[in-house]
Amino acid sequence: MRWRSLPLAMVLAGLAWALTGCGSTIGTPWSPTAPEAATLLGLVNDARAKPRTCGTTAFPAAPPLALEPRLTRAAQLHSDDMQATGTVSHTGSDGSSLADRVDRQGYSWSALAEDIAYGYPTPSAAVDAWLASPGHCSAIMGAGYQDLGAGVAGTYWTLDFGAPR
Repeated sequence: MRWRSLPLAMVLAGLAWALTGCGSTIGTPWSPTAPEAATLLGLVNDARAKPRTCGTTAFPAAPPLALEPRLTRAAQLHSDDMQATGTVSHTGSDGSSLADRVDRQGYSWSALAEDIAYGYPTPSAAVDAWLASPGHCSAIMGAGYQDLGAGVAGTYWTLDFGAPR
């Protein structure tokens, strides 16, 4: 089949599919506007909008985060990997760290953090669990972060926080 015989919309859809990795058979296909990512962003920004105590550390309200496509891709791929391997770890099955996974997506960062979770049935349940954990809550409330990536595969959840370089 020749390219020019395809309708332009099909060519563009195929290109978008290839560039975003939506052809993966593992986990949930990634999209920078996936409903789960947008829902997680809203819940995180709602939490950041008011002062909060994480463990014994008091945090003032923090500015809202922006959903960042490269961080979202890194987070989604990590959730996919955890689901595929049945593990819950900040280390990928290939030995990768958060920094490795974010670097692979081309996000130039000055600060990073990651929250992961397993077994929560909804975005709000996952965020509630993170907010109940001092370390995870501190990442959510970190005023130095400007960007968020969010991914979910089944009940494997990942939030990647970043500040650009």
